[in-house]
Amino acid sequence: MITVETLKALLLALAEDSHDDVERVVTGSEDLDDDERARVRAALDSADTAAGMARALGDAIRDAGDIDYLANECYRAAFYLGDGIADLRENPLFAFFSSKRTGRVLDKWVHYFPVYSEHFERFRGRPVRMLEIGVYRGGSLDMWRWYLGPEAIIVGADIDERARDVAAPDHVVEVGDQTDPEFLRSLSEKYGPFDIVLDDGGHEMRQQIVTAETLFPLLADGGVLLTEDCHTSYWEAYEGGRERKGTFIEWCKERVDDVNGYHQDRPLDRLWTDSVASVAFYDSIVVIKKQRRFAPFAEQVGHAEFLMLPRFSAQHVTELAARRDAAVAQREEERARFAQERAELRAQLAEAERRNSWVNTTRAFRTWRQAATSRLAGLRRSGD
Repeated sequence: MITVETLKALLLALAEDSHDDVERVVTGSEDLDDDERARVRAALDSADTAAGMARALGDAIRDAGDIDYLANECYRAAFYLGDGIADLRENPLFAFFSSKRTGRVLDKWVHYFPVYSEHFERFRGRPVRMLEIGVYRGGSLDMWRWYLGPEAIIVGADIDERARDVAAPDHVVEVGDQTDPEFLRSLSEKYGPFDIVLDDGGHEMRQQIVTAETLFPLLADGGVLLTEDCHTSYWEAYEGGRERKGTFIEWCKERVDDVNGYHQDRPLDRLWTDSVASVAFYDSIVVIKKQRRFAPFAEQVGHAEFLMLPRFSAQHVTELAARRDAAVAQREEERARFAQERAELRAQLAEAERRNSWVNTTRAFRTWRQAATSRLAGLRRSGD
């Protein structure tokens, strides 16, 4: 879809916020045919900021199935042109990484740094023990020493002899194969138990699974196993694929079942159910925390009989109390209704009596008037 030269010119124009230069590159590039030119324009037109355009361009390259590192360069440009720096400005590991321009090579995905800080911050300044598998040229060992402090014991392991040769004199680097459980156990016996195991090794499925199955049980209580570059679980080159059996991600999904082992109708796996406190998934990272757990149980409080009261009995007492409260409430409602009806009947009776009294008075007056009329008539006749 696009060549390195054309992409470089486009990203430079975006960085300089020069829309004329962007249009000039898109229009004048001989590397793009008409369809590709249209896709590039559509990507650039979908955003209104330089960072947004760079990201959209990366998405277009990725969707076209072109060279992965070209999309990576677009996303990298989007990070630095947008709010990425502001988001990570306070992260000490990113600060170290960004300022490292000489010395031993350090290669990291930038979105890893917040995850590192989230799980490793509590170990800073303490006499912790860390094992990093896959140290490349030693740059990461420099970072961990700076981050964790002088009291930390930091051990590197790599399959490549050159990793030991180029490491700093004060770095401990053991050479071996991470698919060899005996080698891994020997590291724990010699330098452990580790509080942190960071697997940045070969990223193949067997390597990651063997490392986890061997070293997690040997972690110190409260320790963490962080496995990175787990995106290889989705890459065909590493025998990966979405929901493909045998990948490290699928293995980790089973650990989620183990965390909830007490709630399943099957025998417990004591190693994982009683030791895995949590399994945290991030983009390309899985963090498994080890913590001895008590068996889960539920209880009720809020009544005086909670001490030594079986949960079943507590539930029974609570249900009886609820029924009692409901009956009392119903009785009070009935009483209120009866009182209202009685008041209404009394009012009706009073009104009826009032009306009856008026009727009786009227009848008496008529009788008196008739009698008086008759008497007057009689008196007139007598006078005549």
